[in-house]
Amino acid sequence: MRTRPASRSGRLAALAVALALLAGCGGGRAPAQHAVDTHPDDACAVCGMYLDGSPGPRAEAWVAGRARPLVFDSTRDFFAYVLQPENQSALLELYVQDSAHLDWQQPSHAAVSFIDARRAFYAAWQPLPGSMGPTLAPFATRAAAEAFVHEHGGAVLGFDEVTPALVAALDYQCPTRAATGARGPLQCLATPAPAAGPLASSQPPLPPTLHARPAHPLP
Repeated sequence: MRTRPASRSGRLAALAVALALLAGCGGGRAPAQHAVDTHPDDACAVCGMYLDGSPGPRAEAWVAGRARPLVFDSTRDFFAYVLQPENQSALLELYVQDSAHLDWQQPSHAAVSFIDARRAFYAAWQPLPGSMGPTLAPFATRAAAEAFVHEHGGAVLGFDEVTPALVAALDYQCPTRAATGARGPLQCLATPAPAAGPLASSQPPLPPTLHARPAHPLP
């Protein structure tokens, strides 16, 4: 007895089912992970310091094989980790807090405060201290980063312009020699000096506009 050959639509349906079963067996890359809430007792993956009481923007890095992202108490420690060659193959989604909507002295723990680190823009050599000293201030847009630098000094960098050498030499003021990023020389605006004298690089004071919470702070 001869059987009727399967129709084209039937073969396509069977193929779709087979592909779905293969995907369900874990053959593909894990789905994108979102930023998560941090907690005061979370410890930085680099320095081991707790987030509680630390100033400045934090960061998160999803790493293959982990159920939760690594947490960093400063963007400087974040870049120190993600720029290490031995760590890069396992990196997945990366997040930093948007300084435009951040209380610098008491950063939010909310997941909504984080933005895509690879698409962010960073103010380097700016005068606000992070948990471990000089740090980079992330912003969701270049315009916001440029406005911050115009007021406080520093240089605006894209994610791929931050290098290990730049992170290691980061300070509160522009370097005495022209700095070089991944794409070449970087333009750095000097920090405006206060009336009392030049800004001390050891413990720089917060500019007055950054003492208060932003107009629309995140929870």
